Amino acid sequence: MKNKGAFILLFLANSISGVAQGICMIAIPWHITSTLNMPTLFGTLYASLTFMALFWGLLVGTLIDKYNRKTIFLSICAVGGAVLLSTALLGFYKDGLHYGYAALVFGLTYFIYSVHYPALYAFAQEISEPKNYRRITSYIEIQGQFTNMLGGACAALLLTGISSGPKEVMGYLFELPFSIEKWDLHQIFLLDGITYVIAFLLISFMKYESIADPERDTGTILERIMLGFSYLRNNKVVFIFGIASFTVFVTVLIVGFYLTPIYVTKHLHGGGGVYATADMFFAFGAILAGAGIHWVFHRLNSVQTILFLSTMTAGIYFFFMYNTNIPIFYAAMLLLGMSNAGIRITRVTYLFKHIPNAVIGRATSIFGMTNVFLRVSFISLFTIPFFVEGNNIIYPFLILGVLILIFNVPLIIYYKAIEKDNH
Repeated sequence: MKNKGAFILLFLANSISGVAQGICMIAIPWHITSTLNMPTLFGTLYASLTFMALFWGLLVGTLIDKYNRKTIFLSICAVGGAVLLSTALLGFYKDGLHYGYAALVFGLTYFIYSVHYPALYAFAQEISEPKNYRRITSYIEIQGQFTNMLGGACAALLLTGISSGPKEVMGYLFELPFSIEKWDLHQIFLLDGITYVIAFLLISFMKYESIADPERDTGTILERIMLGFSYLRNNKVVFIFGIASFTVFVTVLIVGFYLTPIYVTKHLHGGGGVYATADMFFAFGAILAGAGIHWVFHRLNSVQTILFLSTMTAGIYFFFMYNTNIPIFYAAMLLLGMSNAGIRITRVTYLFKHIPNAVIGRATSIFGMTNVFLRVSFISLFTIPFFVEGNNIIYPFLILGVLILIFNVPLIIYYKAIEKDNH
């Protein structure tokens, strides 16, 4: 495989920074929604960031298609490292941080994600041979979710701390010879900032040969955006597939960042450890999907795989309304992680095959607009006080399950057209 060394450095950089990012993206929602008991504030913050991303996402697509993707990775690492380290030092100086700084870091990480992953997929398509698309997308999913799982494990420890002594794990008693003190947010931010610096150094040594050899568009931002719309308008089937197959990912972001912390607190009556552990199970499920999705679903085509997994996701959401058992909740989160990752791998592989690398950034950013529009609409809905009162947090899961089933309909209607020439 060409550019093997570049992929190794890229995945290594992603893994190192991804663990710390994962800790931040679990710690901040939990800190604001549960520790500070301000779920509506966090919901408003998340909805506001998502609304801004509606416009930011289009610009991101034009940047990815115009500029060197290695330079983009270096830029986001530099900005992320500078902000995280500065905020951490302020926290040490003041012996703590106001929740506004936590919101700032969450917003920064959110926008870095919105650049990082589209750029990662476009770069992977650029430097890999078409015969390796499926394998590369699986590697990306495994690597990303493995780091998320480690981040969840670390977050479970750092959010609550752990004392030495006898501990029961799945019915077995273990003697823990050490203690881990609960970390403050500024300590977590320091760790995250350091990993950005390490990732910057690793990516700076990366050398590669472009296989797709994309033509960099030199038009204005508006012209580049319109070219992306024009491409999808002329490729209706790809557009329909890209939108309809995105729905589970939309719901997973809403569930992971906003609903789950409240659900764990008010429906399952669990603590920060339960929230972080659930994220670990989700990530482990995604790793299993990345390793075995093609073996399990080798008899199904892309649309059949997505329909099966999305319907299973809707069923999981309906199940969440009635379940109060935490171990069973973990098992359901594992299945949810498998479903989401399986759909992502299948979806991205299809898009790699059907969208030229020169417009992949803009095309995916347009898909992302629908993603963002749906998220901002439903997050805004779910911040209504009704949904965070008593046990009413279960009703958003009913709504999201129905949403998934509705978006399955276009995949069924255009089934033959989507699968035509897909090999």
